[in-house]
Amino acid sequence: AVTYGNREPANICRRTGEQRWKFTYADVVYITDFSCRVEITSWPAPGAGLDVEEEPVSAKMWSRHQAATLRLRSEPSCWTSHTVVVVDQSGSMRKTDIADGATRSDAV
Repeated sequence: AVTYGNREPANICRRTGEQRWKFTYADVVYITDFSCRVEITSWPAPGAGLDVEEEPVSAKMWSRHQAATLRLRSEPSCWTSHTVVVVDQSGSMRKTDIADGATRSDAV
């Protein structure tokens, strides 16, 4: 990012008064210290989103899903996952209608 990204001044550190730099490269925003050698933080650029390709669901896959859902509802003790992550990247989540041009996904 430092070599190929777009560089602009970032907000000054409130604690130390040190100038920070903001680099944008490959849909990621990076904040560095004044020397541009230490990354302070980073985040996806607004509107970048995560592209997840649609996967066709066959009748067999749908049937297996329905069977698994039924089993989980009838036997909750068979659930073994500690964490389940659902990523919604539908068109409505990519709208830039949040303050500062952020997408709904960015706001979550």
